[in-house]
Amino acid sequence: MPKILGISLIIFLSLIQVSLAEKKIAFIDIDTIMNKSEFGKKSYKKIDDDFNKENEKLLKIEKNLVSKEQEILKQKNVLSEEELNKKIIALKKEINDFQSKRRLLNKKFNEMRLNITNQMAQSLNLILSKYADENDISLVIQKKFIVIARSGLDITNEILKIFNKENK
Repeated sequence: MPKILGISLIIFLSLIQVSLAEKKIAFIDIDTIMNKSEFGKKSYKKIDDDFNKENEKLLKIEKNLVSKEQEILKQKNVLSEEELNKKIIALKKEINDFQSKRRLLNKKFNEMRLNITNQMAQSLNLILSKYADENDISLVIQKKFIVIARSGLDITNEILKIFNKENK
């Protein structure tokens, strides 16, 4: 019985000692890093510019399709039913092709954004690991999951500087 009590006391004291050991915790705003870093701004701006160029082409096609539809509607009473059906079927095919192009464009640019974000996240993960080791930080939490914390625990600006140096 005394042995069990002694072992229990040793375990209890060691647990108290472990829990009292100071653990450094920090938090980071990952969205700020992604959107305000030089690499992030440049990459997302290029993707957005390319998307806008391609989208303008699609808008021209869309306007063209709308004018074709209006022209068919104007000719509705003039054309025979067979000719009207042919024009309607051709227009529907063009509309389906247009919608397919728009879906492919959106998918392509969403994948590009996702790839850039993944690339930045991998780089950020390496930077955070190194920073945590160098500064003896036990835990890094995303800012959006924190209800309240001291602003001194925020390492976003330091990581942003390092991220900008390492990713150009």
